[in-house]
Amino acid sequence: MKDPMNKSVLSDERIFDLIGAYGADPSAFPEAEQAAAARRIAAAPGLFAAALEEARRLDSLLDMVPEVDVPASLRDSLLASAPKQKKASRFEGGFGRFLPSWLPAGAVASLVMGVLIGVNVSLPASVASAETNTTDEADAVMYAALGFGDYELMSETTE
Repeated sequence: MKDPMNKSVLSDERIFDLIGAYGADPSAFPEAEQAAAARRIAAAPGLFAAALEEARRLDSLLDMVPEVDVPASLRDSLLASAPKQKKASRFEGGFGRFLPSWLPAGAVASLVMGVLIGVNVSLPASVASAETNTTDEADAVMYAALGFGDYELMSETTE
């Protein structure tokens, strides 16, 4: 938000969040929000007094904890043993990250099976219609193969 004088204005809830996350010292807040937070705290000190007091107590407790000096060799060995970033896969964007890698092979296999079954079903029907000039039986086989009818029922009625 901005006020008419072109200065940032933070909501009270955001200031409470900043106090809870960064402590009572506004100089520890993110730089973009320091000035606006300091102005709002100064404008309404009673509103933020309890949160600031609690943050000051916590800050004083944390100040009592000694700082740990991590040896450079330990830091370097920890960084070296950290997991490495994965190489970019070809399914990086979109729905590719949810799909298994074997999916294209499965799609090709189902396409091949569909073509083979279709050829095997339609070939006898086309040969039969060429020999006997009856297209009814060939049509019945094709419709049954496509799931539009029952071949046995149709063949019984034609006999």
